[in-house]
Amino acid sequence: MSASGRPGGHFPRFLAGSLASNLADGIMFTALPLVAAVLTNDPLLVSGLIVARFLPWLLFGLVAGVLVDRLDRGVLLVGANLVRATALVALAALVATGHASIPVLYAVMFTVMTCEVFYDLAGRAILPRLVPVEGLDRANGRIVGGKTVLEDFAGAPLAGLLFAVAAFLPLAVNAGAYLLGALVLLGLPLAVRRTAPPAPQDDAPARPSVLAELRAGLALVFGDRAMRSPVLLNIAANAAFMAQAGVLVLIVREHFGVPEALYGVFLASSAVGALAGALLAARVSSLLGRFGSVAWGFAAMGLACAAFGLAPNAYLAALAWSVLGAAMSVSNIVMIGCVQTIVPATHLGRVLSCVQVLGFGLAPVGAVLGGLLGRVELFFVPVAAGAVILLALLFAAPGLRRLTRRADEAAALVQGVPAG
Repeated sequence: MSASGRPGGHFPRFLAGSLASNLADGIMFTALPLVAAVLTNDPLLVSGLIVARFLPWLLFGLVAGVLVDRLDRGVLLVGANLVRATALVALAALVATGHASIPVLYAVMFTVMTCEVFYDLAGRAILPRLVPVEGLDRANGRIVGGKTVLEDFAGAPLAGLLFAVAAFLPLAVNAGAYLLGALVLLGLPLAVRRTAPPAPQDDAPARPSVLAELRAGLALVFGDRAMRSPVLLNIAANAAFMAQAGVLVLIVREHFGVPEALYGVFLASSAVGALAGALLAARVSSLLGRFGSVAWGFAAMGLACAAFGLAPNAYLAALAWSVLGAAMSVSNIVMIGCVQTIVPATHLGRVLSCVQVLGFGLAPVGAVLGGLLGRVELFFVPVAAGAVILLALLFAAPGLRRLTRRADEAAALVQGVPAG
């Protein structure tokens, strides 16, 4: 970290490897549905890719958190990208030779996203070893901003252009991006990859079982109100967001009258907001403090959801959708920075996995509830989603204040200055 508080040292290498992987993700999330649409016009079969995309988090997320705390995180990062590159090379060959099928697409998506579970958790857990606590908000902002640009603004359109040339081409480029990410991350030194110095071999105590370490991680999340309340807030916000995301295409097309050709442009408004939020998160945190940034971020999310549903036209709806993207970026970046600051490195993978798995686990429930409410009236869905977020924030605020105060104290202790 430089004197200005900007991430330095080995962080640029980590960021470069992550950006290459983000580009690959953006290409894949667009290319695989395009290939599926060529193979079948059955909506149920095509939507199966979404199941294959999120199922690994539910199946392996908690165990992956334990392994991230046990193993060399650099090896996990590189290994995940190498396996993903291999899977995409195989799929590109099958598509090029006309042997691809829907089950093969499911298998590739499932394999790649299983690797993503390990990659995402290892990447978030290794970050506090790469930058000091005062640089976490800025570093997380760069990671989220780069992810938004390369997945939403670069990867998706690039996949469409390459697919128009040849169906296998985006898959081949996708594999190359994962391979590039692996090669860049190979340079991370051992000192930042390990969770703790290796224990001495003589008279070393037996290591707890995977199940025991998993229980310890869950206890750290749910046994501490300072951790529990914000996690539950995040779960409620994810479920509320998925409730409206599941019927978003209907709201945009039927309620606001946006033509199909402009639907992607409307969606981009959220990405623009998310990018702005990622770039400004560190400044917002400095201005409002950690508690103010997270609390006002979630409040803005709830109000933006309601404003989206009540907007009189598509232009104001797009503005509200953009504000929602910005608020989500700021609140998530600052909150994850708090967790990275106060949770010991030896437990960070498990804690992060609990947050992710619980969030994804209830997301389908939110989507189903949103669909049922949408049958009554479409604009009810975002309004109800906003109300859920605001109510959850109200109940979680005391625990959220404890979490951010603890993060402030931990950061002040490391920097040797009094906590504000």
